Amino acid sequence: MSDSRQPTAPLIRTAVEMPAAEPRVSLHAWIIVAVTAITMTIASGARFLFGVVLKPVSEEYGWDRAELTGAVLLGMVVLSICQPIVGSLVDRVGPRKVLVIGLGLLGLSLIPFSFATSLWQVYLIYGVITSIGLAAASPVISTSIVGRWFTRKRGLAMSIATSGSAFGQLLIVPVAAWIMVMTTWQMTYRVLAVAVLLVALPLTALFLHDAPPSTSSAAARVKPAEEGLALREAIAHPAFWLLGFGFVVCGWTMAFPNTHFLAYADDMGMSVLHAANTVSVTAIFSIAGTILLGIAADRFSRTGVLALTYGLRGLAFLLLLLLPAGNLIYVYGAILGISWSATTPLTAAIAADRYGPKNLGLIFGSLFTFMNLGFGVGSFLDGIIYEHFGGYQGALLINVGLGVLAAVAAAAVPLFGRERPRLSLGLPTAEERPAPARATG
Repeated sequence: MSDSRQPTAPLIRTAVEMPAAEPRVSLHAWIIVAVTAITMTIASGARFLFGVVLKPVSEEYGWDRAELTGAVLLGMVVLSICQPIVGSLVDRVGPRKVLVIGLGLLGLSLIPFSFATSLWQVYLIYGVITSIGLAAASPVISTSIVGRWFTRKRGLAMSIATSGSAFGQLLIVPVAAWIMVMTTWQMTYRVLAVAVLLVALPLTALFLHDAPPSTSSAAARVKPAEEGLALREAIAHPAFWLLGFGFVVCGWTMAFPNTHFLAYADDMGMSVLHAANTVSVTAIFSIAGTILLGIAADRFSRTGVLALTYGLRGLAFLLLLLLPAGNLIYVYGAILGISWSATTPLTAAIAADRYGPKNLGLIFGSLFTFMNLGFGVGSFLDGIIYEHFGGYQGALLINVGLGVLAAVAAAAVPLFGRERPRLSLGLPTAEERPAPARATG
């Protein structure tokens, strides 16, 4: 009797003590990340270019900056409406189809925008059509893709995938400024349209895949209760709204560098190329900061790293207020860069940890709506402040205060419940694995 029981005991202990090991991250998964980053690099240019051409368009047609940035506000409202819809579509039909359609619409909208001569045309094309394309080619897509392809190194992978925004600054803003100086602002949009339609769109259609082949078998091991929360469950907790407030601040504080910085630098006596170089410094440090903070997020508290990121954002605008308009302005660019792209992947990783992968597209799309609204309101109010006070100092002070408040909000997220287990493939984390069973006599 005792002999028949003896062989089974080690097997039982093995099943308890040694759950399935997490799979290694495949080369194909990193190729997916690279394609996503390249696509986001090119698509992000449609947003960055508006800041490059703001002053010349204003001077050419006699529209003031508040009127022009009203188109940005409209665009962000459209983005905010579309983002949860895009997230839901991503969950239903997959990110690849949504991204292909979005890139097609985005590229085609840039061509008629370059021929706009009336303010209503700017509002219609940029504020509505381009914004719909941007909604379908946003970090919601990269978040969903990475959430499906990665269990391990999720923070790093999301950071690299979303770093396309930083590369967009690094590559597109200086090139666009050079093209504008050598030709016209209209030509910058036509060149970008070609890049979207002939580079980003084919790359996505040919090389992007929604999920790894192993997802179906791995998902079978996931308990239904562990697949993820519904949106209504997520918004019932204060943590969702704290993350949403952080995104409002992120968008608001991104609005000034994107929409007004080049005009501000010109007002301060800096050349267009000098100002564009400052944007490049921001982009370079953004790439490094995003990757380093992504690695830190996989090792330390993600909410703590996010709080640090928002604190650096506020510090950057304080430096912009205090530093003279010379080479020291690069210090502002460096500090801003470290915090620039990291907020999105950090918030995405926190959302994936807390809410699970099942409805991540819809939940993160809803969260990202806050960023779009913050960007639109910030762009518009910065223009209003300039027109009424003849300068941007008040706008910069608001950005400093918002950075501090967002840091406090991010630090407070853990007070409202612990993160969900990281379950994108149904695999236990080290914290979830049960302690080794003790052999009994």
